[in-house]
Amino acid sequence: MQTIQLKKFGTVLVSRPAGLEAFRALRPTLDVNQPVAIDFDGVLTVTPSWFDEFLTNLAEYFEGRVELLPTENASVRVMLPVLAKERTDAAAGVLQQAIDAMHLSTDS
Repeated sequence: MQTIQLKKFGTVLVSRPAGLEAFRALRPTLDVNQPVAIDFDGVLTVTPSWFDEFLTNLAEYFEGRVELLPTENASVRVMLPVLAKERTDAAAGVLQQAIDAMHLSTDS
């Protein structure tokens, strides 16, 4: 499994265009035949817009073979249930798996 260290893109990850830029920069370095894990270690905060753009593209590229590694990062733990709501795209399963693994509440 390939692991993406999000801290390589900074400690504060904001904006949808920056999330897309991060995905586009990373894509040529990844082997599409190997699943990928995302590591939030070292990231202070990540906004829903940045992560939605990054994860949606990554999940589509890897056909859902993406794992979000468990984290205690508060911004991530709050964001995941919000992003998971009413999704049917490639990222939906990735998000739900992470929510279940981290025992996050999906109550509004």
